[in-house]
Amino acid sequence: MMKSAESSREIFRRIASSAETASGVLHKPLRSSPYVEEGRSIIALIRTNDRVEGIKEAVNLLGGLEAVLNGLDGYVLVKPNLNSDDAFPGSVHPVTLRTTLQLLLDNGVPREEIVVGDMSGPRWLPTRKVMKTNGALDVIEEFGVRPSFFDEEKWVKVKPDKATTWPDGLRLAKTVYDASRIISLPCLKTHKFGGIFTLSLKNAVGVINPADRNYLHRSEKMRFLIAEINLAYSCDFVILDGMKCFISGGPAKGDEASPGIIIAGSDRVAIDGVGATILKSLNATGLADTSVHSQEQLKRAAEVGLGHLSMKDIELKTSNLAQDKEFPKLLRFIKDELR
Repeated sequence: MMKSAESSREIFRRIASSAETASGVLHKPLRSSPYVEEGRSIIALIRTNDRVEGIKEAVNLLGGLEAVLNGLDGYVLVKPNLNSDDAFPGSVHPVTLRTTLQLLLDNGVPREEIVVGDMSGPRWLPTRKVMKTNGALDVIEEFGVRPSFFDEEKWVKVKPDKATTWPDGLRLAKTVYDASRIISLPCLKTHKFGGIFTLSLKNAVGVINPADRNYLHRSEKMRFLIAEINLAYSCDFVILDGMKCFISGGPAKGDEASPGIIIAGSDRVAIDGVGATILKSLNATGLADTSVHSQEQLKRAAEVGLGHLSMKDIELKTSNLAQDKEFPKLLRFIKDELR
């Protein structure tokens, strides 16, 4: 358990120093993507002025959550972006979390089999405090589901074969390793500290031990490392909230835009490809003058088989709930960028 007198940095260093005690476990094969049509990843892209309406429409376009929950044997872990206690888009919007939990309950998942977990960044720990400050813990308590603060819990060590930039493997929160299903709730934003952008792939940084975070942030291959974390665990469903986004700065604070977008599916690479293209369309820092296909985080993730980055392998299902006359132009931009 955490010590109340510890600073955020002290908590981070303490957990990092104990990383070698993590038990080694077998790497589990990644679960098959539930949203596939004739070999193509199905991605829902919604333009909306209403977050709840947009999330529900995305789920409907994908065919519901049955494909995700079929054969469930254990708990569902909801992994939001809770790196900091900053308001959305710095961290998950409480309404996105609330809507996700309600969808799980509506689809028959018992509340005792729903866990919401993360580990916040070194400047903001403990995660318990972050969840309380940004409203996530209030939602968790409202629904009667279990919170999981990875910084207070156990770690296991896995070594995915294809994670070659993690030659010694990496330490994963045991709550993540043991989950029957995982739902990721990333935000749409730039990242000024080397990631360039932080979407569903980079949401994985919250599941690794501080010792491995240190390794990642000190490496010249940071974006490769980010991609390869995702080989360590399955992610069954992603809801990327782009109602607002950062187009510079990030991950905690930055210059905002309001694309009014929800992206959903089970292919982390395709989702991030679409998300990065939307950021590029908004002239975001680090993306405006660069091909999305050349972004190292995405390129490496596609190379190791985590998903698809080309439109020939993506089935984009869209809905313009906002009746935005500019939405068709955005769709053309996405399809051209990811061709």
